Amino acid sequence: MIADLTGKTAIITGGGQGLGLGISTKMAGQGANIIVTDLDDRNKQVVNDLAKTAGVRACYIEMNVTDIEQVKSGIKEAFGFSETIDILVNNAGVSGTPGSTGTRWRDEDWEFTWKVNVKGLQSVTEQVLPHMLEREYGKIINISSVAARAAKYITAYYATTKMAVIAYTQALAREFGSKNINVNAIAPGRILTQFHKEWVENRKKEGDTTTNLFSEESLKQVMPLGRAQTPDDIGALATFLASEDAKNITGQTIQCDGGQVMV
Repeated sequence: MIADLTGKTAIITGGGQGLGLGISTKMAGQGANIIVTDLDDRNKQVVNDLAKTAGVRACYIEMNVTDIEQVKSGIKEAFGFSETIDILVNNAGVSGTPGSTGTRWRDEDWEFTWKVNVKGLQSVTEQVLPHMLEREYGKIINISSVAARAAKYITAYYATTKMAVIAYTQALAREFGSKNINVNAIAPGRILTQFHKEWVENRKKEGDTTTNLFSEESLKQVMPLGRAQTPDDIGALATFLASEDAKNITGQTIQCDGGQVMV
């Protein structure tokens, strides 16, 4: 067992697929009840299967983090499922508008990426935070990216938002540490999810030759460990940070990137 989350309830935004599903699965496996928010109704079955497999309670809430009214109603629904929310994982994220390649920096890509990765994260957090403050207990985990530390191969607008996530994490940790609320960030490295597959394919269509980022040669060039990371890796780290074993860790951004960036 990584860490005991038995009896805890966690919300994971974007938790029905890819990286978010890895986090949801790992936390459920350690005993947490799971609330998954996402935009695709097909993920409802994923959540049902997760609950059966792990033997925990789980629910799916459709929620667009850029729509404050949906966020408010979604969090209200979450409290209908569980009287307490112990863990918030802000995982929902994008890199530009749908189909964006990042080879051209357009205003709409800057605006949409900021709305999801920063403003959306803030909106969800500030709907859950009063409950945590009242209880004087909470674990908030924000998903940043290694791009915040080294933006190689990554668009400027994506890297900028992920650095903002780190700053927001530190500000929350400092302000609310006295209320027994731990706030940390995780900066994943290269994880081959649908998010990355689509990004790579879109770049190839525009003639980008730097997209073979998951070849053995490419991984060994940038990572001492020479291997890609997985959603399970990030899930394990998030689960640890959500546990009492990490009670004295706050305001930190922990990279899970195979040693790609060392700071």
